[in-house]
Amino acid sequence: MNTKIGMNMLLWGIETTPRSIPIFEGLAEAGFDGVEIPLVGQSEQQLKEMAAACDSLGLERTSSAFVGLDTNPVSSDPAIRKAALENLMRAIDDANTIGSTMVIGGLYQAHKYFTGTAATSDEWNWSAEHLHAAGEYAAQSGVSLGLEFLNRFEVFLICTSADCKRMVEQVGLDNVGVHYDTHHANIEDPAPELALNDIKEQLNHVHLSESHRGSLGTGQVDWAANFAALKAIDYSGWLVIEAFGTSDSELAGAANVWRNAFSSPEEVYREGIRFIKDWL
Repeated sequence: MNTKIGMNMLLWGIETTPRSIPIFEGLAEAGFDGVEIPLVGQSEQQLKEMAAACDSLGLERTSSAFVGLDTNPVSSDPAIRKAALENLMRAIDDANTIGSTMVIGGLYQAHKYFTGTAATSDEWNWSAEHLHAAGEYAAQSGVSLGLEFLNRFEVFLICTSADCKRMVEQVGLDNVGVHYDTHHANIEDPAPELALNDIKEQLNHVHLSESHRGSLGTGQVDWAANFAALKAIDYSGWLVIEAFGTSDSELAGAANVWRNAFSSPEEVYREGIRFIKDWL
């Protein structure tokens, strides 16, 4: 496997700004290849300052975007669907500014938006149209979109790797793929060897996240099966650690994290990168 190892910055909270540069320094010292930065409306100057700092540290960038109720691609209101595309296009522009070639996340619907029933064909097709338009826009600047299937307690449109594959195939763009997250897959998917083999042609990003969102190897995710499956399909993209804590109350509420399943953020990334390299 020819992979790169990254660290998602949400462990320290929703907002990543130049104040986070000392964290970048710690990640570089620990041996990470890159950082994954949530794009949440930072100024152009902030993005450029962080990009310059990462360049000096030899850290590449991936990025994530958030979809709220006012930018919901599956809303029945055309004005909100229009705002959804504008929101994702802004994130793509910000990704360009910070030097990221990948925008990931639940880009297909608003987070924690539910109607009380399964997705309708209209909702599915609205999302597909949204992702196709965003994917075409992203392709102009060499940015890829990773659609992260989330568990059924966070979304209702795409909760499994199979559903995500179906959406990616309907969107039909080379730069729009499946983002596999071990936390969500541990809840929703079949055995990793079955799921990952089924999406091997569409897979373009991987999150390594424990069942309790803490330090890798201390929960219930079947790491032997996941790494064996990734090796079997010769995956060569990013492996990004994603963990959440309670330091940011807004993020903790969004992710339903009510305790820290780790002693410190430094433990998460220092032990995490060693854990990954041991498996690799």
